[in-house]
Amino acid sequence: MPHSNSWEEKGLCRIFTDKVSAEEVLKSNLSLHGDKRFDSIKYVINDFTRITDFEISDRGISTIVAVDNAAAITNPNIKIAIVSTYEEFLSWVELYVESMKGTPLECQIFADIDSAYRWVSEE
Repeated sequence: MPHSNSWEEKGLCRIFTDKVSAEEVLKSNLSLHGDKRFDSIKYVINDFTRITDFEISDRGISTIVAVDNAAAITNPNIKIAIVSTYEEFLSWVELYVESMKGTPLECQIFADIDSAYRWVSEE
């Protein structure tokens, strides 16, 4: 799963391409959480509009949720925007967002990157 990070003034935009697996998203998140810039960012936009396939399970989503919740201790003020129109993939994204309810992190799903940027820019 190739992905690229674009660090911005107040956050990070990650673009995922090709085949995505829960393990690779988890590795990417752990790398992000270990970056010194993580403590001060306000948002992460995860752009999945360029993926071609995915391999994710309930257990994979549960692990990602647990890791993200632990990271919220360091920075509880992050908005997580997930951008995708891949219908089958969206069921896993919805499970992630539902599992994150009640945590300090705000999560929403968007069909386009512009909508995600508008949301993360709201104070």
